[in-house]
Amino acid sequence: MSKPAVMRRMPQIAHVDVNCFYASAERAFNPALEGRPVIVLSNNDGCAVTRSPEAKRLGIAMGEPWFKLAPRAREWGLVALSSNYELYGDISARVMELLGRYSAWLEVYSIDEAFLGVKGSPDELLALGRAMKAAVRRNVGVPVCVGIGPTKTLAKLAN
Repeated sequence: MSKPAVMRRMPQIAHVDVNCFYASAERAFNPALEGRPVIVLSNNDGCAVTRSPEAKRLGIAMGEPWFKLAPRAREWGLVALSSNYELYGDISARVMELLGRYSAWLEVYSIDEAFLGVKGSPDELLALGRAMKAAVRRNVGVPVCVGIGPTKTLAKLAN
């Protein structure tokens, strides 16, 4: 009779990405925006630099200029906001500080993405990913996705 396989606690990498970051940050600051189509416009050219899922469902493209959207904005209930980089920096710092509690190795990849060194069985890693998602949502107010894999590329792909 063979011995059952023992789940090894292999080192892995988690990739955490805030969903629709600028729109999510605006919603964390103003919860009345939840469920509404939201776009954030570039301060340089007035084009959409992020879109909430509801705005994406309306067919609003990344980079679409406000002057093309404005005539239908009221009909759609579309909220267009100017970029607020001070807010986004604050939300990003809060997310990264919270993620740092889950690993001694945290690499901030961009304003809304990070890689973390993690270890555990597949079940433990699944539970860890769910715990990070819930903690960021509860404590910072933004939704994240978590992908875990043996390399940064595979973790990002899993996300």
